[in-house]
Amino acid sequence: MRAVIISHTYADRDQRGKLRALAGQGVALAVAVPARRASAGVSGDVVTAFAEDGGVRIVPTATRGRTEAGAPIAWRTTALRRLLTDFRPDVIQIEEAPTTRVAAAMPGMARQLGIPVVAFTNESLALKHSLLARMRRRRTLGGAAGVIGGTSLATGLVLQEFPALRSAVIPQLGIPVPRTPAPEPHPPLAIGFVGRLVPEKGLDLLFRACIKLHGAWTITVAGTGPAQEELEALAERLGVASRVTWLGAIARQDLASVWPRLDCLAVPSRTTAQWVETYPMQVFEAMGNGVALVTSDSGALRETTGGAGLVFREDHAEGLAEALGRLMADAALRERLGAEGRRRVIAEFADDAIARKTLLFWREVRAAKGA
Repeated sequence: MRAVIISHTYADRDQRGKLRALAGQGVALAVAVPARRASAGVSGDVVTAFAEDGGVRIVPTATRGRTEAGAPIAWRTTALRRLLTDFRPDVIQIEEAPTTRVAAAMPGMARQLGIPVVAFTNESLALKHSLLARMRRRRTLGGAAGVIGGTSLATGLVLQEFPALRSAVIPQLGIPVPRTPAPEPHPPLAIGFVGRLVPEKGLDLLFRACIKLHGAWTITVAGTGPAQEELEALAERLGVASRVTWLGAIARQDLASVWPRLDCLAVPSRTTAQWVETYPMQVFEAMGNGVALVTSDSGALRETTGGAGLVFREDHAEGLAEALGRLMADAALRERLGAEGRRRVIAEFADDAIARKTLLFWREVRAAKGA
């Protein structure tokens, strides 16, 4: 199987675990990425060079402009066509949003070359797009041979409009399987929160739930954001500030030293008109490190945990407090949920598992096209 993936995500080599796993499973893979990208903490653009990375051919491609999220506004389509004609893939996967210019351009280009296109979407909430964005989305999905949704919510939104389109639910990124966790001694219930400090992530709800707990507990907060001062003031008013440790912004690789100090990760996300929780990477990492989960039922969180965590009704402090109380009182429950989470990550969300599912779907798409 030969494949081309187009995505700005993989300009960051730390995000290429799935790609290397695909190469390890026998795929000849070329990946188009922006030739220049912005990187946190770096002044100016970071240049991406042509490279072979774990059997994956990285192909820097000229792009123009950036969205607020860092995605290119436009890709040089002549360079992408040259990549396709030179590499001659069996399938193309476009991992830019279906509303983007490049996603809308690929089905037509691929049709001329006789190559099936698989689209990818993480959009898990029905949003109001501009007329131009809606037209691009229809062109992308209407011309695709299949679609992968990062969550079942994302796939469901596509199938409402294109019910006959071949589909699968596969997260865009997997995680490397961590070594067997080695917990460190800590208080009776060490609670973690990892994420941006904004209202929709629900740290305020965690504070309000914890004041209902009886016994010793601590909260470790990894992350920063515009609501931090307000949240610190809330902790003071509720009388819990002495139990909260603020780590600030922390690199993802540095979280490895945090997981052994936690009993559970709280994910009290709340849905808004413009946002819904999908698959936060910290949930996978907590599961992989044997840390029990307590999550709201926002978005895809329930399907993520799959029975490997406790789930409460979103924005319900009493439900969160009850779940945390159960974990505080029952060490065996914490251990069982941690073990189930680790097994689930290895089976469903590790790089090898994501690659295996992706390759299987590509083969299904090609078989359906008679290729």
